[in-house]
Amino acid sequence: MPIPTIELLGALIGLAYITLEYRASWWLWIAGIVMSLFYIYIYAEVNCYAWALTYLYYLGANIYGLVVWKKNSAESSYSGISNLPKKYYPKIAAIVFLLTLFIFFILQRFTTTIIPVSESFTTALSMVAMWLLAKKYLQHWCLWMVVNAIYAMANWWLGLYFSAILFAVYFVVSVMGLVRWRKLAGK
Repeated sequence: MPIPTIELLGALIGLAYITLEYRASWWLWIAGIVMSLFYIYIYAEVNCYAWALTYLYYLGANIYGLVVWKKNSAESSYSGISNLPKKYYPKIAAIVFLLTLFIFFILQRFTTTIIPVSESFTTALSMVAMWLLAKKYLQHWCLWMVVNAIYAMANWWLGLYFSAILFAVYFVVSVMGLVRWRKLAGK
């Protein structure tokens, strides 16, 4: 299958994923597993190695999220949504910073990636955002806003137009998701 066809299928599955995440449905994890497989291939094909590895990480994180959410299946999908305690903000920032530096070093030293800064930062931020999502912290949406904005622009620049559109949609849904989850956390 040519890369545009695979990219279109991955983007369509990605739309299902973000819809399910917005609704706080545990089915998001199934869609995330399938989408991860598509994007591992897509990003490896365009030499975005950190992003390919990000989706390998997402594969594991989606499996983890599925297990965590299924364990609490007697509860509503919306139950357990909460705010990340502010005392963790500096720790999260430090983790993102250190991961970004580490990933950048690896990319610069061992790969031929053409966008090492974007890949490094978004990979680090994405890893933390997935963990926050699995724990149902509504602030994961804030991290996704940043990641999705960068992904949309970088994918457009790379000529991955379906993915660029997908991540532009993700950005909008991230804003809407934050508002929705805030309301749900207040219930």
